[in-house]
Amino acid sequence: MTLKEIYKNALALLAESLDVSDNEDYEERAPYILATLCSQLSGLDAVARRILGESAATAFNEIYLPLTSSFPLLSRFAAPAAIYLAAMLVLDDNSEFADKLYAMYSDSISSIHDSICGASEQTVNRYFVD
Repeated sequence: MTLKEIYKNALALLAESLDVSDNEDYEERAPYILATLCSQLSGLDAVARRILGESAATAFNEIYLPLTSSFPLLSRFAAPAAIYLAAMLVLDDNSEFADKLYAMYSDSISSIHDSICGASEQTVNRYFVD
């Protein structure tokens, strides 16, 4: 899945045109917003990958992710990413709608977090000498 697909999903959530010339500002800001989001979710993604036995995520630029690049996180994070992107794109213009979208994003991330089983690891015995 490419970041362009997530961007188009965000535009659809906003009922915006998919025509590039209609949303030049959104398309310019989206790579920065998505990079920030992926950076914030990278820890949760790493835990999920370890538990699911998936390989580690490929490294990505935490400042700017071109829309032509692949989504660096697990696919389960794609829908919340679109919701988050939609919220951030309209934050200045329609803060009430952005707040509703952000609440949806938060709920979806919480659901993912809750669905990830705890990892069991070996207990380390450590003794401290006075």
